[in-house]
Amino acid sequence: MIGKESKILIVDDEPDICEQLSGLLRDIGYSCEYTTSSEKGLELFKKKKFSIILLDIWLNNSKFDGFQALEKFLEIDQNIPVIMISGHGNIETAVNSIKKGAYDFIEKPFDSDLLIFKIKKALENLILKKKIQDFVRKDSESKLVTFSKSAKILEKQINQISKTDSNILLLGSDGSGKEFIASKIHALSHRSNKNFKFIDCKLDQEKLEKDLFGYEENQVIEILGVFEEINNGTIYFKNINLMSNKLQGKILRILEEKKFYRIGALNSKTLNLRVIASCHQKFKLKKILREDLFKKLNLNVIEVPNLEKRKEDLDELISIFSSQVIVEKSLKNKSFSSDALLYLKNLDCIKNISQLKKFVEWIIFMLNDKDVEKISKNDLLELNKNLSDFDSTFLNDSMNLKIKDAREGFEKNYLIYNLEKFKYNVAKMSQEIGMERTALYRKLKLLKINTEI
Repeated sequence: MIGKESKILIVDDEPDICEQLSGLLRDIGYSCEYTTSSEKGLELFKKKKFSIILLDIWLNNSKFDGFQALEKFLEIDQNIPVIMISGHGNIETAVNSIKKGAYDFIEKPFDSDLLIFKIKKALENLILKKKIQDFVRKDSESKLVTFSKSAKILEKQINQISKTDSNILLLGSDGSGKEFIASKIHALSHRSNKNFKFIDCKLDQEKLEKDLFGYEENQVIEILGVFEEINNGTIYFKNINLMSNKLQGKILRILEEKKFYRIGALNSKTLNLRVIASCHQKFKLKKILREDLFKKLNLNVIEVPNLEKRKEDLDELISIFSSQVIVEKSLKNKSFSSDALLYLKNLDCIKNISQLKKFVEWIIFMLNDKDVEKISKNDLLELNKNLSDFDSTFLNDSMNLKIKDAREGFEKNYLIYNLEKFKYNVAKMSQEIGMERTALYRKLKLLKINTEI
C-alpha cells in the first residue's frame, strides 16, 4: 500500500490546492484523485479503493464541512487514515481533528517534505494496524471453543462440510455466531485463499442488487459489483429470508448457470461462488423463500447452538473477546478473576454470543484506566452500583452501538441516576462516586446534563 500501489483522495475547496497536491504526490509515485466538494469526495470513496484521504477542514460551498465529512468517511471505513488540512491551523483545531478520528493534521501553505513524511507514516501505520487485526482475527477464527457437547457436534459438522463445495444453510438465533461459522467454513475450504464477503439482506433491495451485480452504462463500468470482486470465493447472505423475490430469482440463476449480468450490461460474466446463507428459523425461511432456491440451500443445513447450550464455553469465549479488544484498541492488558467470570455467566441480560462479546469489550474499555490486571466482581459492580437496574435497559439498548457511544450512553445514564439519587447535590455525589468535583462538573457539562432540579 506504499508507493505506486497507494491511491490518495484529496478533498479541498480550492482547485489550485488540489492540483498542487496531486502534482506533488504523483511526482513521487502516488496515484491521486481530487474533488472540491464533500459530496463528490464521499461518492468517489464509496466507488473506489483509496489508501488515505487529505481533507480540508473548511470546505466552503459543500454539504458537509471537513469535520462532518471526516465522520462520514470513518463510517464507511473506520481504518482509513485521514490527514486534515487547513489554512487557519492552530493547536485547538489539530487536537479536535485527532479527537474526531483523524490520523494527523497539517497547515497550509504546505511543507512538502513534512506532508510526504506524514503520508508515509499514515500508510505504514495502516499496514501495521491491519497486520495486527489480521493476526487477532486469524488467531481467534482458528479457535472454535468446544468445551460444550453442542459445540463439539458443531465442530464435527464444520470440518465435514467445509471439505465439500456445497452451498450451506445456517440456522440459529440472533447473535449465535452464524457469521463466524460461515467464515470458519470458508477458511477450511479449498477457497480459503480467495475472498470471503458478508452481505446483510436487510439492506434496501435496489441498493443490494446494485452492490452485488454492479452497474454499467454504455459499456462503461460505473460500479464494480461484489460478485466480480470475490469471484471464486465465498459469499455469506445473512437474513436471506429478507431478500426480495426478484433478487432470489437472480441468485438462483447464478447457482444454476454460473454466470450473471451487470445491471445495464448486454454480455454475461462467468461466476463461480460458494453460497452460505442464514436465517433465524427454518420454518420461517420455508414460508418466505422461493421453493426452488430453498431446495438448493436446504441440502446442507447446520444448526448453530445458542449461548444457553454452550455454558461450558463461556470462560474461554470471554478470554478470547477480551484479548481481541485489548490488541485491536491498544488497551492495557487485563483478565477476569474467577468471581468476575461467574458473575458474567449469571447475568440474565446476556442472551447470545454477540451480546457477550460487546459487553466484554465495553467492560475492558471502561476499566482501561483502572490500575488492576485482574478484573474482579467488585470492579464490575463499581461500574454501576445499581447495575441490576440497568441490565435490561442499558445493556439491551447499547449492545449494537460502537464502544465509544456505548460508554458515553452508560456514563450519561449513570450520572443522571446518581444526580437524582443525591437530589442534585453535586458535592455529595462527587464524594460518593469517587470523582473530583470540578472534573465531575466538566463531565456533566460535556454530556449536556442539567444539574438543577
